[in-house]
Amino acid sequence: MAKSPDSTANCPHCDAPLDHLRRGCDACERRVSWDWTEPCPTCETETDATRSRCRDCGAALSPWDAVVARVLRERHHIDLHVAKDALPSPASAGFVLHTGDPRGQRADYRRPLPDGKGIHVKEFADHYAVHWDKVDPTEDFLGHVLADAPHWLLFGGVLGVKLARWPVGLTRGLAAHIKS
Repeated sequence: MAKSPDSTANCPHCDAPLDHLRRGCDACERRVSWDWTEPCPTCETETDATRSRCRDCGAALSPWDAVVARVLRERHHIDLHVAKDALPSPASAGFVLHTGDPRGQRADYRRPLPDGKGIHVKEFADHYAVHWDKVDPTEDFLGHVLADAPHWLLFGGVLGVKLARWPVGLTRGLAAHIKS
């Protein structure tokens, strides 16, 4: 499977690619302030996603809920890059440690959604790459492989053929050794 396309922001000063919520631009070395609003889950008022409470109703807000809302507006498998130092650990927001295709990440986290989709967080040294899957593997592993990771079917088929042939050769060799 090809690497997921990336969804990053651009620096307002020099237009260089920039992870969402990164506090400074490496290209121009200038500070970047963020204005990221999402609807409050309680009162639906547009509110600053980087705050811990809604300014209108006072409901507690999770920055991870804002990331999930943003990711769900993209197509599946489009990675949203978010600065790691701008968010708490995914585990604190209900994500569970899991696995994913090796892409150089340090860890993978997943969280199922009520409609069967799933959010996949890949943790790198300085950022998180977040996308949604059509089927969450913690709820339906086979459905996830079929819908989101069909390349593993090919890999499994090739491996299965190799393993199916291996015991036959081993058995013949062992039988010949015993006969002699």
